[in-house]
Amino acid sequence: MIVVLCNLRKDGFVVSIIRFKFQRKEALRFLSHLDQLRLFQRAFRRANIEIEHSQGFNPHPKLAFAQAMSVGMMSDEEYADVTVKGTITIDEFMQKINKALPEGLCVIDAWYIEKGTLSLNASMCESEYEINVDLSHSISEQDVQRAIDKVLTQKAIIIERRTKKGKMTEKDIRPFIKTLKIKKMEVSSITFQLTVIYIEQQCVKPMIVLQKLNIKAFILDPTVFMVRKRLKLT
Repeated sequence: MIVVLCNLRKDGFVVSIIRFKFQRKEALRFLSHLDQLRLFQRAFRRANIEIEHSQGFNPHPKLAFAQAMSVGMMSDEEYADVTVKGTITIDEFMQKINKALPEGLCVIDAWYIEKGTLSLNASMCESEYEINVDLSHSISEQDVQRAIDKVLTQKAIIIERRTKKGKMTEKDIRPFIKTLKIKKMEVSSITFQLTVIYIEQQCVKPMIVLQKLNIKAFILDPTVFMVRKRLKLT
């Protein structure tokens, strides 16, 4: 027997909330978050899966992502919640949406959640990244390791950032860095493994961590090959 978690609206319509896991591959790595949102919305329309909209003067589709993906980033594990009208089985949902999505995006798992379930933003615990950085000139693995050790042994790593009101403020990013290590060292590039944690729905961007290594040989620009290997939820 297939169980579908549904809620009955006041107007008699049945709605279901589906949480799904998807991947974004190299073909769409330079997609912006807004473009990705629109792409999914179009895919749901093509798949004939009707999304519930919010109420009010400016209704918007109830489709929420765990985190906005940076331009240039790929991922093996991303999450989103969508509220759909009517009932649909998980198998049917995945078949329809994957048929409508372009190459580079693929839903790999999905399940129903109850209304009132902790939001995706509030559920995020850890992100694990694999980052390949090109080098402008050669550097020894020992020098890179010393730079990593120097960062990880600091009690505080202070950065300046601008608030939504335009004011500059200081933030200590050290508590967000769980692990940083070299996975592979080549003549012209280095591959890092970085794990960061979320504290009160805040975290640190991987590129900021690499910048703090202060290695001049790094080429840190939008062409950096970065993959989120894992996104852990509570």
